[in-house]
Amino acid sequence: MVDFLIYEGEPIAVPAFRVIAILAGEIHAAKNKPALAGTYELFEASFGEAANVTSYNFPGHAGKIRWMNPTLQKQGRQFFDSNATEYGQGLRRYGYALDAFEEPALPYFAVEQRSDVCFLEIDIRDDAALAVAFADDITRLLMDAQVIWGVMGMGMFLPPYKSSLEFKLGEGVRRYRTSIEISPSMVMDGIRREGSSHRWQKDEKPGIADIGWRTLIGREYWSRIPDAIPALREAENISVEQSEHVLAITAGVQPIWGDVNRGEDITAYSTVAKQLAPIRYPESAAKAFMFGGNTHDPHHADKIETYLARLL
Repeated sequence: MVDFLIYEGEPIAVPAFRVIAILAGEIHAAKNKPALAGTYELFEASFGEAANVTSYNFPGHAGKIRWMNPTLQKQGRQFFDSNATEYGQGLRRYGYALDAFEEPALPYFAVEQRSDVCFLEIDIRDDAALAVAFADDITRLLMDAQVIWGVMGMGMFLPPYKSSLEFKLGEGVRRYRTSIEISPSMVMDGIRREGSSHRWQKDEKPGIADIGWRTLIGREYWSRIPDAIPALREAENISVEQSEHVLAITAGVQPIWGDVNRGEDITAYSTVAKQLAPIRYPESAAKAFMFGGNTHDPHHADKIETYLARLL
């Protein structure tokens, strides 16, 4: 069993099966709306009863955390009926599925609008048998959306209301090498130049923010990995699905933590990471924004470098 991430004696992040995607444009864009509304419907059908805490940020709501009730449930569904989304709007759902974690966490669902992109994040218990079928359904919905990048797999979920503790993330990957320990807001400035606040150097290129059990790659990256796609199709223990808009690469039958102490084999993950090296996340953007961003901690750069190279 993977333990909680602890800070000053208190648990702050929980082990989870994680789904993260960053999409181009608005939540209600023609290609995004059906996918995101579908994921919410699927989440409600699968975990909605347990996700009984809401935090809505759209007209009539200001992000306050409230217990779910029939009116809020209806309003959450109606959010996806809108035709436009303003910056910062979205919705979050939390649950109390973990007895040892006294604050709302899993199951978790969030969509959020930013200037040029929107986020999707879902976190559920780190139960591989449960996760695979759910992930397959989510993937089918996202294959026709304007996905820039996405990742699915085991990792540590830090609830957004604890975002000031992001500097603690990334510490567990020396043991759990496949652990996904990022958030969408932490990595959005390095995945594309458009709308980014990163100070790009002349020779820098955007890159995918992480690699997981399943990695989603939007069309804008494909021209930089022409040899990787056929190589991954031929690779052992790796499956590749490709739509008009999205490439989905899956490493292994089910997600693992890559636990060094248990000798879990991450060969498939490493193969994917090596083939996708040409679209690796820019290290300078990682050092600027990941795990609390630029700090005076001398170990910060080492942690970033370790995280980016953990699967190689």
